[in-house]
Amino acid sequence: MPERIDGFAGAPQSIYSDHFLDTQPIDGPLGYKLESPPLHPILTATTLPDDGVGHAQWMRDFRNMHVVIALLRDGFNAGSIGGTVHLQDDGTPVLDYPLGPLLWEGARRALLSMAEIQFAAGATHVSPLHANGAKFTSFAQARDAIAAFDLQPLVTKVVSAHVMGGAPLGADARRAVVDVTGRHHQLANLYICDGALFPTSIGANPQLSIYGFAARIATGLASTLGARV
Repeated sequence: MPERIDGFAGAPQSIYSDHFLDTQPIDGPLGYKLESPPLHPILTATTLPDDGVGHAQWMRDFRNMHVVIALLRDGFNAGSIGGTVHLQDDGTPVLDYPLGPLLWEGARRALLSMAEIQFAAGATHVSPLHANGAKFTSFAQARDAIAAFDLQPLVTKVVSAHVMGGAPLGADARRAVVDVTGRHHQLANLYICDGALFPTSIGANPQLSIYGFAARIATGLASTLGARV
């Protein structure tokens, strides 16, 4: 941006939009939430493209940098089933997260939306996080380039945040990892009180819900432990 943004200051992720979620049917083309994330210097440095002099130039412009991210909502469509975990014959887990055409089509639309928004906000140049790290000085330029991007794993940067699920909460040990107090069904001294308790991703920032989990489970655990003293 031509002016200082100072994305490392103030309330993190204070602006978001569900427009591109609300305008898509849940079982149709992938929708996405747009957020303006906090720019921690180290996280930003490790995410930016290029190296050497090119990377140094990015960091020199850090105070003027604006970033927008898209969170794609998958797992609700037969063409994008989300991740799977299964056990091999020797009992070791195998994690798989297929990135298919439906996801890449959503990613391409998300890159276009973000570039258009940033140019409309006055950006002097925009660089979608793709393998070549190219900078574009107009939306028309960016639009044509994004349309031609070869979107595939290890070429287009895909990350995950707010990981949820994996140790769902419930009374039935056949369907849940922990009981309603947060105690592991098979391990008496193990309690879980983080985002693993969700049955799956809830499609939103889970911070307040995790606070609630942690407060309830910690209060109950403190009461139980106190009764033993």
